[in-house]
Amino acid sequence: MNKLTEIRWHGRGGQGAVTSAELIALAVIEEGKFTQAFPSFGPERRGAPVLAFNRISAEEHIRIRSAVTEPDIAVVLDRGLLDIVDVTLGLKDGGTLIVNSSKKLADVRLKFEGPWRLAVVNATAIALEILGAPIVNTTMLGALVRATGIIKLESLLKPMEERFGKLADRNIQACKRAYEETSVAELGIISKRPEKPRARDEWPSWRELAPGCVVTEPGNARSYRSGDWRSERPVWDNSRCIKCGICFLFCPEGCVNQNEEGYFEADYYYCKGCGICARECWTQAITMIEEVKE
Repeated sequence: MNKLTEIRWHGRGGQGAVTSAELIALAVIEEGKFTQAFPSFGPERRGAPVLAFNRISAEEHIRIRSAVTEPDIAVVLDRGLLDIVDVTLGLKDGGTLIVNSSKKLADVRLKFEGPWRLAVVNATAIALEILGAPIVNTTMLGALVRATGIIKLESLLKPMEERFGKLADRNIQACKRAYEETSVAELGIISKRPEKPRARDEWPSWRELAPGCVVTEPGNARSYRSGDWRSERPVWDNSRCIKCGICFLFCPEGCVNQNEEGYFEADYYYCKGCGICARECWTQAITMIEEVKE
């Protein structure tokens, strides 16, 4: 391991990216090394993109206190972030990119191959099967250990037991399962990082826009495509639906509507996949299924 190793976690509010960083830090301490763990976010709601960071040193105290901008390792908890966030920004040549995706490693390499090692695991599927929820923080810990060997897998056991209590066994099981199923490719064949256009070269300053325009930078507007936050989607079985409208009443985003036949459906542009509609549907006409992003 390098003298100082830096990790950047990409996730969404509620997925446990901050907890992942904390658990890694506690495991590093268990091994007698020096470490930091801290998040970076503002008033984001559940589902909004967030960052968390680790620094690890085997030899000396860590004096740096700034955000990690040139990580040795980048971990992506949500596959939906791959199309809206530059997860490889600043990733060091020879570093490691770890992605939660249902796609095969070879397919992910077509888009994210570069001068770094690439690791892929379907953490969402593992979490749904073992934990019953698409919370992939402990699952991605197993992928991180498998791809980098930055700590021993056993070092995570005590921190996870203390953090999750009665739920620790299932989280440990998910972590070990991801460790076994993570696929790792060695350094990509690209010798030079491709240049990416900067947003400010493509977008005018907000001062140049018409007065009253709410856009100040790419993606910053009154309405966000919050459907990109979703890891699961609700699906209606009209043979069980009695058109009672409970799902419509309880949807916190107001994105459940009635179609021409009187049945209900979600506007997936805004639906965040919170699952409240499915929990409140007393006829069990709504099922939450895994969101597969192309």
